[in-house]
Amino acid sequence: MPDPDTQLPIVAPHPWSIDQIAFDRIAHERIVNEDTWFYVLAAASFVESLSDLYTHNLLGYMEDDTEASQWLRERWEPEELQHGRALRRYVETVWPAFDWQAAFDGFCADYRPYCKPELLEPTRALEMVARCVIETGTSGLYALLQQISPEPVLATLVGHIRNDEVGHYKYFYHFFLCYREIERPPRWQVARVLRQRLGEIGQEDAYLAVKNAFAVRNPGQTFSPQDFQQFQHTAGRWARADYPYEMTVKMLLKPLRLPGFINRMALPLLVRHARRVVAP
Repeated sequence: MPDPDTQLPIVAPHPWSIDQIAFDRIAHERIVNEDTWFYVLAAASFVESLSDLYTHNLLGYMEDDTEASQWLRERWEPEELQHGRALRRYVETVWPAFDWQAAFDGFCADYRPYCKPELLEPTRALEMVARCVIETGTSGLYALLQQISPEPVLATLVGHIRNDEVGHYKYFYHFFLCYREIERPPRWQVARVLRQRLGEIGQEDAYLAVKNAFAVRNPGQTFSPQDFQQFQHTAGRWARADYPYEMTVKMLLKPLRLPGFINRMALPLLVRHARRVVAP
């Protein structure tokens, strides 16, 4: 019987649009004075808005795969860019004095050297594993933000984005299964990519995004690694109680294709470990 994860419609109607978000109903007083929320949302909007670069790199890597290329062009890139536009509009609505474009331009200049085609994994199956890790991280982040959002319109927006990211994970996993049948990567290679990419989540992209948002919002002030550590500490407090640890661990374990009993034994141990790592 075919694996249900391989039976996915490649192109389907987008489940939501930016026009459906009630930006005119934002409860400004609930969030406008929350600096950490400003930096989280500005940083997320920068990373999402650079999706055309990520897509360009992947399209070059997968150019002879018609199915994957179609999905990347017609579904993944438009949805990721919509995330960026929606988050930008939210930030500019709540904090209208912030020069979003200037900060984004600085982020692009800083981050592009970290996003080159030669930095992709050596095989397509392993690159799809790497993409599963990234989508797991974004799914977890937006699920957390939806859970703890102090403002209802924001909760609706990040809930839509979270659902999109879970859907993107399913497609990258689908393509992983397809290439796994061809390339047969050993489990240790899959585990290596999982571990390596986990260590990279929230590093260069998050640091550079927050740094550029800070520079534009605070002209003349220097953003230090210690400032970023303080930002991470606050985010860690948010995650302590509300991060979707079990969902995240299940998504990370899936590409390993472990036997059922091993998977069941590993899950609670890894959830406990994840809690200590994310929110020590």
